[in-house]
Amino acid sequence: MNFLIVRDAIILLLCLFAGKLIAHALPFVFPSSIIGMLVLFFCLTTGIFKLHQVETGANILLKYMALLFIPIGVGVMEYLELIGAQWPAIVGAMVIGTFIVLLVVGHMFQRLIK
Repeated sequence: MNFLIVRDAIILLLCLFAGKLIAHALPFVFPSSIIGMLVLFFCLTTGIFKLHQVETGANILLKYMALLFIPIGVGVMEYLELIGAQWPAIVGAMVIGTFIVLLVVGHMFQRLIK
């Protein structure tokens, strides 16, 4: 069982490392973790890795994912005054961004079902 967790962690870390390498090579800034997830997705869909090879480790990460948000919450609390001063812009950006995403996804869905 412990070997499975180590193997899963190594595969997930390899995908993250590949994402970091790709992000470093890009001429613009893009989150390496997102690229790493895309690398993992590509590896899973092409059969390079099988789902059972990462499932145990991924389930452990998902089980304790709430712990990974604690530093973000602390960081937000450090900037409460700034957030309080800028809340209309933040809420406006969230509403407009959500509306744009809904429009784009709806439009793409309409194109795909034709």
